Amino acid sequence: MFPVLTGGVYMRFEQMKQGHLRVFITKQELSLHDVRPETLAVGKGQALLRNLLEEAESNFGFQAAGTLEFFVTFFPNDGMLVDVRREGDLPEEMNEEFDQVEIRMTVDIVHHVLYALHSLEDVIQASHGLLRHMSHTETGGSLYFFEGSYYLYFQERMNETLERTVTTILSEYGEPSPKSPLVMAEYGKTIQSEHAVATIAEQFNI
Repeated sequence: MFPVLTGGVYMRFEQMKQGHLRVFITKQELSLHDVRPETLAVGKGQALLRNLLEEAESNFGFQAAGTLEFFVTFFPNDGMLVDVRREGDLPEEMNEEFDQVEIRMTVDIVHHVLYALHSLEDVIQASHGLLRHMSHTETGGSLYFFEGSYYLYFQERMNETLERTVTTILSEYGEPSPKSPLVMAEYGKTIQSEHAVATIAEQFNI
């Protein structure tokens, strides 16, 4: 991801392909600018989306035109992931006015913990960092491999202190994922369905 400061908000952009990008904004930034799930479509939330699209066009050539699909995932202890997709081809005559763009928005609030880690080494390092906290969890974590990445998943809703600790450690080695764990369990490879953190930490020394 590429960090960008836009409109006073620190965002991390990741361009997936033409007409598709993802943007991650931290919980601290959302709190600072008073953006919450219920205010995303009005006031400061709307200004945030405007800044996001302007920066996407300036730095990545992403044209805010036609119909844009916004898939917004809020992670209570991490921040907000915005997946933006432009439907269809660009119109022949471009209109630069933001209010001429049709925006469709889906907002989801995720309470489970699901992180994407891009290498086995990241999984090993994260597992050793998490190990001493696993006695306070119900499942000890599940580990999947799906579409080239590893996914560490905690299905239970943890207490706020534990969840903050777990997500802080995981943030050092990966990023929160909006993917469905059910999709990974069905189409990916299940490496360890329970106690994944302890198993990995025991099998791989650091």
